[in-house]
Amino acid sequence: MKKSTVYILLLLIYISFISLGLPDGLLGVGWPIMRQSFNQPLQAAGLVILIMMPLSTLSSMNAARLKERFGVGPVAFASALLTALSLLGIGFSASFEGLILFSIGLGIGQGAVDALLNDVVAQNFSSKHMSWLHGFWGVGATLGPGLMTFALSLNRGWTLGYFLIGIIQLLIAVLLFFSLPLWKQLDTHKHHEHAQAKGSFKPIMICGMALFFLYVGIELSVGLWSNTVLFEHKGLPLHISGYFVSMYYLMITVGRFISGLVLTKFSNRVVVNAGLLISFSGLLLLTLFSQPIILGLGLALTGLGFAPLYPAMMHETASRYSVIDSAIAVGYQVGMAYIGGTAISSLMGVILEQFSLALLYPLLSIGIISMLGLHLFYNTRT
Repeated sequence: MKKSTVYILLLLIYISFISLGLPDGLLGVGWPIMRQSFNQPLQAAGLVILIMMPLSTLSSMNAARLKERFGVGPVAFASALLTALSLLGIGFSASFEGLILFSIGLGIGQGAVDALLNDVVAQNFSSKHMSWLHGFWGVGATLGPGLMTFALSLNRGWTLGYFLIGIIQLLIAVLLFFSLPLWKQLDTHKHHEHAQAKGSFKPIMICGMALFFLYVGIELSVGLWSNTVLFEHKGLPLHISGYFVSMYYLMITVGRFISGLVLTKFSNRVVVNAGLLISFSGLLLLTLFSQPIILGLGLALTGLGFAPLYPAMMHETASRYSVIDSAIAVGYQVGMAYIGGTAISSLMGVILEQFSLALLYPLLSIGIISMLGLHLFYNTRT
């Protein structure tokens, strides 16, 4: 395959991950206004996540079968198209029932392309490209909350935010459709080399699964509930808190592009430990202070610390196991990431509703410390 074709495909993979990140963060920023128009309690946002994430898990676990039957390109295109139509459907329906219904499409559309493109990059590109891949997810995840906040600042309602993101998603789907012939040239020989071999589940893989369970749950909880906590508990104006959440995703994005370069000098394991400590310091600031500048700094540090965690932990899996066992571990980790996102963010919604909004950041800080201990143990066993 020509080098120019490889670069074009890599660019298309990056664009696909922008598409994956666009819907993330929309609900968290829009929910304080949305729940008022829906007349729903705070924790009702957890119901949306409870619907989306299991479907994403199921979709991701069937990614290999979808790839075998349709190919990488068609799956990426179908995922982008499905999420675009779902976002536009949510905007047109302007109802809680519509949000629930079209969240089904969002969940299915996100899971398969997530697992599929992670595997493609892990098998064909270096660790810096894995980090940059998730950096482009951050581009989408930053753009989504930013546009939703912009729509709310215009007093045009939250539906405009969903319309804008839906249209961008649709344009990406069109681009992927016209690029389908290129995807057929993607080199997948590394997968076929082990087609007849079968890996096996190792009990120590539970540590990796637990790390992804905790990380995605914590990252999603910060993005989903921070706008509510900053607005209703810390007293920030909605337009400021919304941009702070957008900045959180921006720091994840910038941090992942930077960590792609850092990973050429430091190991994945060192970078993960550093990221956990930085994110803990950010959550500590969010817990202890209420001044807007410090809250903004806290969210920025939290996002910066989170930046290298997912890509570095994912890429390190190949170093912990054999090639065939690594493929099994990656599949379980992606599945547990979605389950963790569902369980932890939904549970946080219940806790915040029943007890206090002030509990968000202290509880997530405990989760980060748990991750650090688990990661150090995992490193001694693999």
